[in-house]
Amino acid sequence: MQERIKLIRILTVILFLLSLTSNSFSEIKKVVIIGNTRVNSNTIESLVDKKVSNVDSIFINNLTKKIYDTDFFSDVKISYNQDILTITVSENSVVNFFYINGIKDDDLDKVNKMISLKENSIFSSSKLKKDIETIKDYFKSGGYFRVSVEPEVIKIANNQINLILNIDKKDVSKIKNIYFIGNKYFKSSELIDVISSAEDGWWKFFSAAGLNEQQVEYDKQLLRDFYKSKGFYDVQIETAFASVDNSKNFNLTYSINSGKKYKFGQAEVKVNAPMYKENDILEIKNISNKLTSNENYSILVLEQLNKKINDYLQSNRYNNYEVNIQESKKQNEIIDVLVNLNQEQKVLINKINISGNTITHEKVIRDNLYLSEGDNLNTSKIKKSIDNIKSKQYFSKVDYKLEDSIDKKNTKDFNLIVKEQATGNISAGVGYGTNGGSFQAAIDERNFLGQGINLNFTGTIATTGVLGEFTYVNPNFRDSDRELSASLIAKTDTFKNSGFENKTYGTKVGTKYEIYEDLYFRPNANIQSDKSTINDTSTVSALLASRAGSYLTTGVGYNFSIDRRDSKFNPTNGWSSYFDQNIATLISDVPTVTTSIGSTIYKELFSSQYIGSVRIRIANSSSLDNSKDIKLSDRLFASVNDLRGFELRGVGPIDGSDHVGGNNLATVSLKSTFPNPIPESLRANTYIFLDAGNVWGVDYSDSISGSSKIRSSTGLALDIMSPLGPLSFTYAVPLSKASTDISQRFLFNIGSSF
Repeated sequence: MQERIKLIRILTVILFLLSLTSNSFSEIKKVVIIGNTRVNSNTIESLVDKKVSNVDSIFINNLTKKIYDTDFFSDVKISYNQDILTITVSENSVVNFFYINGIKDDDLDKVNKMISLKENSIFSSSKLKKDIETIKDYFKSGGYFRVSVEPEVIKIANNQINLILNIDKKDVSKIKNIYFIGNKYFKSSELIDVISSAEDGWWKFFSAAGLNEQQVEYDKQLLRDFYKSKGFYDVQIETAFASVDNSKNFNLTYSINSGKKYKFGQAEVKVNAPMYKENDILEIKNISNKLTSNENYSILVLEQLNKKINDYLQSNRYNNYEVNIQESKKQNEIIDVLVNLNQEQKVLINKINISGNTITHEKVIRDNLYLSEGDNLNTSKIKKSIDNIKSKQYFSKVDYKLEDSIDKKNTKDFNLIVKEQATGNISAGVGYGTNGGSFQAAIDERNFLGQGINLNFTGTIATTGVLGEFTYVNPNFRDSDRELSASLIAKTDTFKNSGFENKTYGTKVGTKYEIYEDLYFRPNANIQSDKSTINDTSTVSALLASRAGSYLTTGVGYNFSIDRRDSKFNPTNGWSSYFDQNIATLISDVPTVTTSIGSTIYKELFSSQYIGSVRIRIANSSSLDNSKDIKLSDRLFASVNDLRGFELRGVGPIDGSDHVGGNNLATVSLKSTFPNPIPESLRANTYIFLDAGNVWGVDYSDSISGSSKIRSSTGLALDIMSPLGPLSFTYAVPLSKASTDISQRFLFNIGSSF
């Protein structure tokens, strides 16, 4: 009896297992779709793998997710019984009417391009959530940190909805104060010039000094790069955090640990492939030693080293090479450099896929890549491409992925992922000082219509005149890898000390391109109309009065410039130079050639608190027609930065009581920073300077003497961020001058433009 019971139990277990097996491993014979009205049943059924032999809970869960991912359905239920798979769905609504409330014009156009929900689109809560986050990210990138997006979803007949997005940008979340704490080595006044975020102030009416999360992250990278360019290998930007004050503005704080300052040690080259020739290896060793020997550590030097080696290898027809520069920290603050020359596996780029660019045209992004389909995959070019795109500041995020190509062997797809950010800016500012007051406003868009074009309008009203200027810059005109720029200008200059006023209307078209490493050439063509009028005919000489009139000028010009400074923000070493010439052609009323040459050299003297500089400027303006003299507006004057201690346009030849400028100008300025006891919170910079120079030559009169006496001055300057706004003070003592020169020992200015 017991054996019979045991046998029955065994048979029961076997039958149960057989029943499970028949359910789990039977094939799907039929698929039944229930609840769909708009979506075709075949579309849903195509998602089902009917060949599967194991219809279990894992299969059903995966299929449910796959159907949800179509975004066509709000609910999905799946059951399986006797070889029949039943899928019951509830379809998402269709957007019948869509409206965005609270924004207009450019903001409205850009938001519409970014979001996925539109009229006649399939509605889903996941799409709505994603669109809301996209809108918030867009406005936060422009400083509207407290933006709110409230959706109204109104159900109507036939499973349709009306969708309204209510957007309230609120006010820009302004940055009241920016602080730098920790072991930061440099003064806050220097670091504030490094970052892109800016403080708000009463003198800034419209400037976008708003808090921006992406911009803060970008600032952290700028700070890292700045410190590493100055020798601080171990620098850490430990935190960056914002706190809200009672007025709902933000205080932004960067915590910095600079670490110690390093120098370069040994530079070695390691060859890891037989493809490199001996003479090429020796040349790369020479390049490495030349750039690093006895130099302070700097990522700029390493970037230059990487560029020079890559340029050398490309010029010598190397293809599948890889340059990998490694840094090795040693004792006594030394960084050794190891250049690894490898041979990359020959892999071609099959496709370049770009995603996330809802505003910026794909062509603009491709123009800034250093690789294209069919090229050898080169990690150096990839890094250079990513850095170049980031530098344009069109995007808050730039990333990439490499994936094996499906359709071609030994190739990879380069997938570039970007995230758009606001690229427009409205700003304005005021200033007042010894030389009068000024008001300046500007509208700037650096990615117009997503084409990478920069448009800018600037207007200035000052005691010394009025200026309106519109500029257009296309960085890659017609795929030429050359910049095209065009400008329209209208200005009025009031020369208080010179007895006349000049009105100018003109336009200029030019281009720019690199002809050698860091050497740029900028040719241009221009046309302008000048009208010079005498302020008071009773006080000026007859000769000066005879120079008044209207003039048409057509001209061509060119500029060579080179910049070898160690930093664009706060240079401590290096130099920059330019040569500029403008030629008014023979079809001008007064054919003239104006030439200027300038150079500035920077050097750290005793320590980082003593940064010395030497600035030289030489200029000449001469008529090409011996029977004509240059226009009054072409005459040269020394600025208050060229010769401190003298009034604006208060130096040089004098006609009666009017300083009329010269045909020639030469100035030299020596300057150095030095420590000061002013509290760090005021971000004070102090300078000592020595200026010297002269303005001479009067072609329209032989009777006017242009003194050959060298003017010179020395003094102190102070820039300070006070509670009233930015203040600058200069006290200069003339050491030598002519009797007709007008001294101005004390200069000050409060407020700034932008």
